[in-house]
Amino acid sequence: MSSKIIVTCNGSELSWVSVLVRKSLDEICHYVEVTLPLFERDNVHKHDTIQVRYKNPLLTDHGGERPVTTVLVDEVGDDTDSQSAAFTVTGRSAARDIIDSTWSGIIAGNPNLLTIVQTIAGEFGIEAMHMPTNENGTKAVYSFSWENESPWTKLLTEADAQGYILTSNQIGNLYLWKPATGIRKEGFKIVEGETGTKIRRVENGAEQFHEYTVNCCGLTATVTDPTCRNKRKFTLNLSDFVMDQEKINRRAKTEMLRRRENRIVATVPEWGLSDMQIKALGSTFQKEIFWEVNFLIPVKIPSAGVSGKMLVSQVEYKADAKSVSCDITLVNPEGYR
Repeated sequence: MSSKIIVTCNGSELSWVSVLVRKSLDEICHYVEVTLPLFERDNVHKHDTIQVRYKNPLLTDHGGERPVTTVLVDEVGDDTDSQSAAFTVTGRSAARDIIDSTWSGIIAGNPNLLTIVQTIAGEFGIEAMHMPTNENGTKAVYSFSWENESPWTKLLTEADAQGYILTSNQIGNLYLWKPATGIRKEGFKIVEGETGTKIRRVENGAEQFHEYTVNCCGLTATVTDPTCRNKRKFTLNLSDFVMDQEKINRRAKTEMLRRRENRIVATVPEWGLSDMQIKALGSTFQKEIFWEVNFLIPVKIPSAGVSGKMLVSQVEYKADAKSVSCDITLVNPEGYR
């Protein structure tokens, strides 16, 4: 393996002990947890910018380096009694500042969803872009306002109603894109039995309900989940939104599909493509080399009876002095479409 993981703080490279990066379709911000040696303590402080980078001489673009994620430091914690001679830094994407802020505002004139996201993000120096970048399929929003609150929940609700997801990108800005739009061409796939790949099936019913009801604008949508053999009910009241029956129906269905879905977690021995796969790409310009959320990929796991396309809903990149690996969570794409 010819790759190297680099951690920087405000642009200056740091020594590190371990790195964890989590990206999820269900969490707008990326999460980073870095353990650093104590001699770096004076070089990292709350609200600093931490960037995790990937260096590989096989990359033909960006000088052989690419950012994996960029976050702002939430917490620096060190234990003076610790024998480990290390301390821990945690952080989230810049979108944390929008989520955590509360204020009042209105965006008038029937703007489209992308314009709304760009306007709010711009207040915090964050860029927002549609993926693919040369398109904008978002629709006009009749009314968008918020009162002494964060507009974040309303943004996510409107994005979901239009069939979009909103998530942070590698440099700390925002992506607005359709989920599961097509199979990646770079060769990402999960096949049981491949060297270094471990498969774990997760069947979790803790957040699953039998009946889901969504109320909004005097309209109601209810769906039932026959796979959940209990009487639990989930009700979501969306006030201050303008939604038609079709959007309300969709929200009820996606709530049910996401909460009932069995998941597969695959652990692979890289953060992305192997050196051999990167070489096969030739030029790496405008090609993805990392495992990322919202990838639709071929999956073949005979022991779980799975053979088809699945959606990457979460990735966890891990690294320490001995190993580099990635946990990839796979779900049925229907829950996000």
